[in-house]
This record gives sequence, C-alpha cells and structure tokens, in this order.
Amino acid sequence: MTNKLFMAASVAVVAVASVSVPVNAEGGHTFTDVGASYDEAVSFLYEMGIINGKTPTQFGTHHQLTRGDAAVILANALGLDTEDAPDAGFTDLNSRIKGSVNALAEWEIVSGVTKTQFKPNEPLSRGAMAKFLVAGFELEDFETPVPFTDVAGVFTPYIGALYGTGITNGKSATSYGTYDNITRGEFANLLFRTFMFIFDEEDSYPDVYYPIVYDVAALTPTSIGVEFEEAVPEEFTAQEMSDYLFYIVEFEDGEIVEFFPTAYELADDRYVLTVSQSELDLSGRAGTILVANLFTDTIIPFDFTEQPEMDAE
Repeated sequence: MTNKLFMAASVAVVAVASVSVPVNAEGGHTFTDVGASYDEAVSFLYEMGIINGKTPTQFGTHHQLTRGDAAVILANALGLDTEDAPDAGFTDLNSRIKGSVNALAEWEIVSGVTKTQFKPNEPLSRGAMAKFLVAGFELEDFETPVPFTDVAGVFTPYIGALYGTGITNGKSATSYGTYDNITRGEFANLLFRTFMFIFDEEDSYPDVYYPIVYDVAALTPTSIGVEFEEAVPEEFTAQEMSDYLFYIVEFEDGEIVEFFPTAYELADDRYVLTVSQSELDLSGRAGTILVANLFTDTIIPFDFTEQPEMDAE
C-alpha cells in the first residue's frame, strides 16, 4: 500500500476545512492575467500555497509550463518531503527545484530525460502532464480506451486514465495533443479538477486507508487527543496519522492559527492519537479546535482561561 493519494487528498482538505478559503473563492490571488476560466483553479491552488506567480501580479496563465515548475507544483500538491528525499542523481537542477524533483523521483512519479538530466527548463508536454497527474494521484485504475488518433507510446496508459476520470477530454474529439506543450493556466485547471475528482470519488479507493475521527479532546494547553472509529493499522506510525490530519485553532477574539504538532503518540490499543505542540500554548485562552481529514471534520470547544487553584500550604 502506498500513501501518495491520501497525502494529496489531505492537502486538498486544508482548503475545504479552512474557514477562510472557500473552494469557489474569487479574487483569492493577486494576479491580473487570470481570466474567468482559470480563476477558480488558480485561486484554490494559490490559497493552498501550491502555486505562485511569475511576479506578484502575473501568474503567466498563457506561458508554457516548464518541467521544473511542474515538479515544484506537483510536489507541493502532494505534500511530499522535499527536504530529506534522496538525491535522484540529476545534475541540472537548481536549489529551488531539486528537492521537489528528488521527492517525486523517490515515489517514481517522474523520471529524467536521461539518467542524469531532468531538463527542468524544457516545456512540459500534455503527455508528460498526464503521467505527472496519474502517477502522482494514483489514477492508473481509471484507464479507458481513448478516441484520440495522436496517442501512442509511453504516455498511452496515463492519457487513458486521465480521460477515464473525465479530468480531460482532449483538445478535440479526435486529438489529445500528446506532444503539445501545456500552459500554466491549463495545468492549474487540470490539477484543480484532479482534486475535485478525488473528493467526488472517495468510494473508488477501497484499498487506501482513510482514518475516520470519532472524537477530539483538548487535553492540555499544548496537546490534543484524537480518537478514531477503529484501531489504526500497525503499518502506520503516530506521525503518519498526524500528518493525515489538519488542525486549526480559532480563538474567541476571532484569531485563527494552524496547529502544527511536534510530538505524536498512539495509545496501546491504537485508537487514540495524542499530538503535542510546544510553540502554540492555549493557556489562558478559549475558543474552538478544528481537526479535519479527507471526508470529516470535528470542531470542539476549549477553555483554558480558568487556572487550577493551588493547594494552600
């Protein structure tokens, strides 16, 4: 079992769970070159921190997407560890791109043009884009025959899978545009549609483990207890389970902050996960805590304004 799909979906749930980032938000970015047909996707991905513009005001909607930029965007979307991934052996990567390419290569999502050359500055073709998305989100099982006359070779199963999901219908009834270069706006739309497909098709992944939260409790000013509906399988660590969740704290005064655990522990029966965070201390404050996963979210109140009385000596 792999967890790429779950990791990707967990990242997506951040936008859905966040009170400040509705999926259909307009104007969620600062770009002046994003038209109506791209706005929803760009807004979603920008607010998620998955994409950036070429400048503060230009997304580069109609510019060709490079292989390097596509790698950075996809690694962000999947929430991959770009710091500690093993070196993939490519000698033509700069520091901005290298970690993302290494992480994607570790998961066998991307490969180089040669064994030592990734060619990050070359434009990404629509065929390669299909491989990026299908391999990254584990959509291989959705492959169906395609009506396109320009699909052949190594990209065929990936284009078939992307077509089978309905994420893309090709450039025309008979042409996919396999070797045409994809633009930044087109890629944003397709990545956004991939996220939405996963939300709509959660029952299509019976072999992927999805933890369902049963209850949440604020244990101390720096720790939260999360109880699951069933015991966590042995192959998952406490940190992995925490990584599959998203935590938001909203204080009574309206301030909203994210809770990033730094310590994790599963109970012996593997039903309860305790996460702790040393930087965010809720002492003396009250509000609510949101704990979300892919399909559910749980909101519970907390109140640490009352300090325990000290016993008189």
